Amino acid sequence: MILKVVIVEDSRELALSIKSHIEQYGMEVVGMCHNGKDAIEMLKNTEFDLLLLDLILPYIDGIGLLETYIPKDHNYKIICLSAFGKDTILTEAMALGVDYFILKPINFDNFINRIHQICNIEDESQSDEVLDRLGFNDKHKGTKYLRDALFIINKNPEDKIQLTIKLYPEIAEMNIVKPANVERSIRHAIEKAWSNGLEQKFNEKGKFVKPTIGELLKMIKDGAL
Repeated sequence: MILKVVIVEDSRELALSIKSHIEQYGMEVVGMCHNGKDAIEMLKNTEFDLLLLDLILPYIDGIGLLETYIPKDHNYKIICLSAFGKDTILTEAMALGVDYFILKPINFDNFINRIHQICNIEDESQSDEVLDRLGFNDKHKGTKYLRDALFIINKNPEDKIQLTIKLYPEIAEMNIVKPANVERSIRHAIEKAWSNGLEQKFNEKGKFVKPTIGELLKMIKDGAL
């Protein structure tokens, strides 16, 4: 299946750069415009799987499109692009149905990984199933960060798991937080999951203490849980 993408980006140069880059990875750009007014018509009349939406646009900005013109029950994914990473904007965009929020300038290698992550339903469902079975709750930020970690690990299964050097910084960049927040949130999620089924799974393996983050990820990666 070819992923169909529409781009709503104020900068024509950046929009063309995004188009050129993602088409190298087998995606198809089926629509592109540079202001909110044109976006309304394009979104109405185009079938697509992913919307790349700049938040700063002429006439109608990205938040305005999300509030008024993008249906709440839309069946496509949305990644918002912005040069500003204020928590209030991030929170508002996420509440309006945005799946990811990426800061400019865009790191295109990570950008492609994020697109693969949110649009590859099979990979996501597998991670969700494993974490759910182990007692992790989606309401905890650490559960989402674990899902991000598993995605990164599964994309490079031969690589050694390097938490502080690679994994935490990459997850932090994806979610616009500090690496220390990633580690702290994952530890909290493990604490909560321990009494929600994770302890039993470990007891069955002859282990009776909470795992470190590295141990947990390695066991999931190896299929030991």
